[in-house]
Amino acid sequence: MNSMPKQVLIFATSNFHKFEEVNQIFSRFTSLRLRQLDLELPELQSLDLAKIAIFALKSLLEATRDDIDSHPTFVEDSGLFIHALKGFPGPYSSFSYKTLGLEGILTLMREIPDREAYFQSTIAFKFGSTIRVFHGRTEGKISHAASQSGWGYDPVFIPNNSGSQTYSDLGEQKQFISHRYLATKQLIEFLQDNYIARKDLNP
Repeated sequence: MNSMPKQVLIFATSNFHKFEEVNQIFSRFTSLRLRQLDLELPELQSLDLAKIAIFALKSLLEATRDDIDSHPTFVEDSGLFIHALKGFPGPYSSFSYKTLGLEGILTLMREIPDREAYFQSTIAFKFGSTIRVFHGRTEGKISHAASQSGWGYDPVFIPNNSGSQTYSDLGEQKQFISHRYLATKQLIEFLQDNYIARKDLNP
């Protein structure tokens, strides 16, 4: 089994909520520590989350940094894809959230009976000279009203088999069904298979 330098991974994201969510998943299932690299990453204009994540990671790696060189590093990109809106906001979820907000999305969906949607998370991970990509997807639907708490689109996304509860309503339970959990779980399984002792990944 290969060794991992200092047992620390760098998660490059300017989104503290996203970092906290992934960090909690790591702390449950591994002894590895995450460190947030708080910076805005360049974003490729593409409909493909994998291309966006890989581009962001490569751009980061090109900015020769000692901390990046000495630790495995990953980035994550995610999007909310609404069927009736032909996949919008998708890769533009962050921009849409900042400009339209939750009420803007709910207004677009006001007269639409088909509320099916899915959340997708894509992680691009660099260790050594390789880049590996991991995906997670959670199916669900858009609520008719926003929950009172939560961040991002969590207050309006109802995952399948959760009744009428949104991501926000689920609290910590979200960690075990979310798109980000599924992608992070794949990353952890890869690390366990290649670099660290295996632990049970079941909730």
